[in-house]
Amino acid sequence: MYPTWRWYGPKDPISIEEVSALDIRGVVTALHHVENGAVWSQEEIRQRKKELGSMPWSVVESVPVHEGIKQNTDAAPQLIENYCRTLENLSAEGITTVCYNFMPVLDWTRTRLAVPVPGGTTVALYGLDLIAFDIFMLARPHAAEDYPAELVELATDHYESMGPEDRQEVMDNMLKGLPGSEESFDLASFKESIEPYLHIPRATFKENLQRFLEEVVPVATKEGIKLTIHPDDPPWSVVGLPRIVSTAADLEDILEMVDEEANGLCLCTGSLGSREDNDLPAMARKYLDRIHFVHLRNVALKPHASFEESGHLQGDVDMAAVMGELLRAKNDVPYRPDHGFTLFDDRKRRTNPGYSLYGRMRGLAELEGLRRGLSASRPA
Repeated sequence: MYPTWRWYGPKDPISIEEVSALDIRGVVTALHHVENGAVWSQEEIRQRKKELGSMPWSVVESVPVHEGIKQNTDAAPQLIENYCRTLENLSAEGITTVCYNFMPVLDWTRTRLAVPVPGGTTVALYGLDLIAFDIFMLARPHAAEDYPAELVELATDHYESMGPEDRQEVMDNMLKGLPGSEESFDLASFKESIEPYLHIPRATFKENLQRFLEEVVPVATKEGIKLTIHPDDPPWSVVGLPRIVSTAADLEDILEMVDEEANGLCLCTGSLGSREDNDLPAMARKYLDRIHFVHLRNVALKPHASFEESGHLQGDVDMAAVMGELLRAKNDVPYRPDHGFTLFDDRKRRTNPGYSLYGRMRGLAELEGLRRGLSASRPA
């Protein structure tokens, strides 16, 4: 394993000069300015490499999968062709690890982005606000039927206790574009975006992923590219949207869709660790040869299907056990500290939600200390 750092390009509040001062071996970035579904040209890829200076571009995160592919619309064949051309252009420029996700409409979802915790810092949280948003703000038809009755009752009480500013904060967090996102929504456009998925059964959605993989994995194999699918975050349905990368069974199904090394996984400990029934060390052990990229993040599980982000070595994910399994890999797999506290001058500067400078530096230092300690204690 070796450490990397996510950078959102020239518009990232954290400069590449600051990134280059970190003890990392590569950068994780993407061409966020290119429209989803368009081909990434070699010229654009070269420009980003130039912007990185002497830092190697270790992982592309992400080449987005267009909603037309996820929905298998008439435009899907051309969109998949464009995706394949992008993979070829990345390979031609020496970039051979590509992360992507198959989450419809929403990327990672949190209802609060700056919850104060002891120590004077803030963290992101996912909680009952989501159910309150779904039932009362979004007013999705039959939304209450998707949740246990006791959670609906709690969410109803919670919603009634929320003031106008509270409700607006949750609304904004659900509709805003997250870091690197290509779009944000108002309530009307959000309803329009999710509507097609409310008529796509989970099994059909899984078939759409398989169709995509059957086309792109042979190209990736030919080009020497390792694809890594990111898990759902959170790993369950959100506002009625289908989720198919949430459990060990889901990962097994995806790897079997196209049983090639190029069809790989991004092990995100925070995403998968948000479910109590996901055994992260067991997943790392079982899928070791197909894990091509790792996000190391921790979460503290709360009642009522809620969680908040925690320090990288705190929380409910046994990071030492997970990393111990990953260090058995034959290949040198890139990892990055994912998300971080808002610390020190991070409170004064503009940063992307979850992507602070000092908070992630702390996480990087903790994770590197753990990695080096575990590596040194392994038998020669």
